[in-house]
Amino acid sequence: MVILNKKGMDISLNFIILAVLALIALIVIALFFTGGLTNLFGQTEDVGSIGSEKVALYTAKCNFYCSSRDKTAWNNPQFPEDVAAAYQGCPQITGKDYDASCCNDASGKLLTGQDLSDCKAAATS
Repeated sequence: MVILNKKGMDISLNFIILAVLALIALIVIALFFTGGLTNLFGQTEDVGSIGSEKVALYTAKCNFYCSSRDKTAWNNPQFPEDVAAAYQGCPQITGKDYDASCCNDASGKLLTGQDLSDCKAAATS
C-alpha cells in the first residue's frame, strides 16, 4: 500500500465556487457605483418616445395660441408626426379646455357674460 505524502492543502470545490460568486458580486457592485449598469441596460429607450424638450416646446406653442386667443391654431396646432401620434391637439398636451382656460382677462380671471361670449365668438371667426 502506497501512502502519498501530501504537504500542501488542497482547495475544495466549494471554496472555488464561493470565490467566483464573490468576484461576480464585486464586479456588479463596481458597475453599479460607476454607472456602468445604466450604460449596459439604459440604452433600451423606446424608439417612438418623444423627448421632453419637444413636449415642452409644443405645450408652450399651445399656451401661446391660448393667450393670443387663436382658437383656429389651438384646434389645429400642426404637430409633427411623432408628437401628433401621442397628442391629437392642444387640449391633450396642455390639459386645458380652450373655453375654460383661454378666455381670461388681464388678471387671469375667466371672462363672464358678454365678454365671454365675445371671446368665444372671436375665437371661432
